[in-house]
Amino acid sequence: MRTRGFRRERSGFGCVSVLFLLGAVLALAGYVLVQVRLGNVPQFARTARSLPTLALTPTPTLSLETFLQRAEEAEQRGDYRTALEFYDRASRRRPNDAELHQRAARLLVFLGQPQKAEQRARRALEIDPSHFPSKAVLCMALDWQKRIAEAVAICRSVVETNPNYARGYAYLAEALADAGDFEAARQAAQTAVELAPNDVDVLRNLGYVYDVFGRYDLALYHYRRALEQNPNLPHVLNAIGRIHFVRGRSADAVSTFRRVLEIDPQNVEAHYRLGVVFQTLGEFGQARVALDKAIELDPTFVRALTQRGSLNFQTRNYFGSVEDYERAIQAAQLTGEKLTAIDYVNLGFAYRWIQQCDKAISAWDTASALAPNDETVQNYVRAGYRQCGR
Repeated sequence: MRTRGFRRERSGFGCVSVLFLLGAVLALAGYVLVQVRLGNVPQFARTARSLPTLALTPTPTLSLETFLQRAEEAEQRGDYRTALEFYDRASRRRPNDAELHQRAARLLVFLGQPQKAEQRARRALEIDPSHFPSKAVLCMALDWQKRIAEAVAICRSVVETNPNYARGYAYLAEALADAGDFEAARQAAQTAVELAPNDVDVLRNLGYVYDVFGRYDLALYHYRRALEQNPNLPHVLNAIGRIHFVRGRSADAVSTFRRVLEIDPQNVEAHYRLGVVFQTLGEFGQARVALDKAIELDPTFVRALTQRGSLNFQTRNYFGSVEDYERAIQAAQLTGEKLTAIDYVNLGFAYRWIQQCDKAISAWDTASALAPNDETVQNYVRAGYRQCGR
């Protein structure tokens, strides 16, 4: 009953409100009628017209040239992700432009996504089978996936057809270096430099040839020449930081990788490399932060997973170690990468410490098969077998 009474009170109040509103409308109508009779309608109308009105301003549509300009500016800053975004937007505007797909594919390689780069380069070649820059980038994308023989064959076809295309020789040099042919790689890289002495890819790849074969002074010299053309090249800075680390210059390595992260905070390689350096220095907390970030950014990054697995093993977190190595094995099945014999040695001992000797022995069997002539690995495996009573 109390509820019904409350509703009646509200209903009565609503009626009063309606009557009040109706009275206000009638009063306004009366005012307008008086103004008409007094001849004040024009003034009244002018006053009404003078009230501000809302105007809709259309958002300007960026031109294709603007997309390309912004992409090139971002690339010059080393912001490959933003550059890629603008190339993608340009491609949506002009979907059958092979050059736009080729530019995007090249950046995808440097962002550590060679599988996507391959898809994009092949898309460009579907559009224009004769577009040799796309074929050259396809060569590089395959090489970064360790499909070296395919890469060499494609790059050779590029330079045979287009003997004045410097990047064709540069990417061929990179693939030949990965194939272990130093002299052929050096000759191809030198030809590239003669054709385009200031091209950043050409200079970087000449540095890479020397890098692969341990001639670090020459590698650094040519990497730095590339940085003279553009100081914001994350993939080149990562290579320099890695050389610093190999040569025992940990402080220089850390500062170089941090420079990469200033340019590109999402650079997975730099986070991973920082983790490696800090772990080597015994800075396990900082190593974990860096490796966690690398894996957060790329959950399928096999090297980061195995590195964190070794960090967990080193800090006696054996369950965490097993989890990371198992995740790495699963990721490797997707990416086509392979774990090393030492990875399986560590995984075996992690299993051993959590009382799973059957799995430990299986891991050591794999390690032994991967490195049958490595006496260090074989000694670890034999020691593991003994601990599990085999």
